[in-house]
Amino acid sequence: MNGSSAPPENLMPPEDLSAEGARLVSELFKAMGFEATIQARAEADRVEVTATVPVNDELLAGPKGEVRQSLQHIVTLMLNRGRTEKYHLQLEINDFWVRRENELIDLAKKLAEESLLTGAEAITEYLNAQERRVVHMTLKEDPRVRTYAIGTGLIKRVAVAPADSDHGSSSEE
Repeated sequence: MNGSSAPPENLMPPEDLSAEGARLVSELFKAMGFEATIQARAEADRVEVTATVPVNDELLAGPKGEVRQSLQHIVTLMLNRGRTEKYHLQLEINDFWVRRENELIDLAKKLAEESLLTGAEAITEYLNAQERRVVHMTLKEDPRVRTYAIGTGLIKRVAVAPADSDHGSSSEE
């Protein structure tokens, strides 16, 4: 986790935030009929909760992580309910996000090479904001290409184009 500045005094202590995030995920999974080993760590206003589920983890992740993302959103809402401070909860289930992030990094590099080879845009499948950010950040330091979002709403595609091409806009969302 990153955090360079001291947290505001009104935030709950990291050990309390960790305990609360772990408790909420544990209770939700139990109510859904899943047994899980839960670990959490917090810093400032962010808590990372890792759940290890022995069976049927695909039901909690979804094919592209959409269920995991929805569960993460629900638990974040539960965590913030009735609070003036706002916390962000990152939910990891059986290393799904770690694997997905690696897939996206590989995809970004492949699309960069493809766009350079063809001289045209190479476009991802539809991605959520967290996934798009991985693609953008992976290629941010590559001066040969540029990335930009295509579409409207929450789910968009990312285009990768040669840096000197006239394709699309140069914004990164």
